[in-house]
Formats: sequence, structure tokens, C-alpha cells
Amino acid sequence: MCVDYSQTINLYTELDAYPLPRIDDLVNTLASYNVFSTFDLRSAYHQISIADLDRRFTALEADGKLWEFTRIPFCVTNGVTTFQLEMDKMVADEGLSGTFPYLDNINVAGRTQEEHDRNVKSFLGAINRRNMTFKRA
Repeated sequence: MCVDYSQTINLYTELDAYPLPRIDDLVNTLASYNVFSTFDLRSAYHQISIADLDRRFTALEADGKLWEFTRIPFCVTNGVTTFQLEMDKMVADEGLSGTFPYLDNINVAGRTQEEHDRNVKSFLGAINRRNMTFKRA
């Protein structure tokens, strides 16, 4: 579901300057690895909670009732940057090696199969602890 916030919250939201990773930097970093896995997080933004005090700003009316998002909805200003920041924080906080998030796509790499498998195991443990899910092939 996508709500048009262009005439409400997005008009009053200060833009977040948190940068997205540069694709060329990501490719250059990944080029030093030999084994790769890519994970696509399911409904990515919806896996990141909104602070209780901020939920009221996402309110929408449907069927005569007022609803608020408890997780980041699509189409809000700073949704992209907030999501990338949370993914980068997860990698740093969990001390994940060979793990490179680009929005909802997480690349996990290793120079050897064994290193890759350790990095994947660590990544899966981290998203499990955070109750996050990814699409299974």
C-alpha cells in the first residue's frame, strides 16, 4: 500500500542527508571477493519500526476510521535514507564482515567458500535477532 503524502507530511519533513552507497564503490569493493549471495528483504521498509511519537504523522483515513503506520510506509520523505541508515547500523552493530547493504538488497561475500558461509551465517543470525525476513528463492 502506498499513501500520497505529497500534500501532508512530506511538505513539512526536513530532508535527511544520509547518503546511499555509490554503486561504483560497491562494485569495486565486491570485486575483491570470489563467492557471493544476495538477499532481498521482504517488504523492506515495513520491517523498520516508527517511534511511537512519530506514528501520528502517518495517519490516514479509510472506511471512516483513522489508521497509523507502525512501520515505515512507502512514499514518505526520508524512507529510503532511514532504511539505508538502519541497514548500515545493523552491519556495524552486529560486526558483520563481507556484508554490503544497498537498500533492501544485501550482498554477502567471502574470498573463500568458508569465509562466505561464515558471513552468511552471521548475517542470517543478525536478521533473525531483529525479526527481519527475506524472500526465499
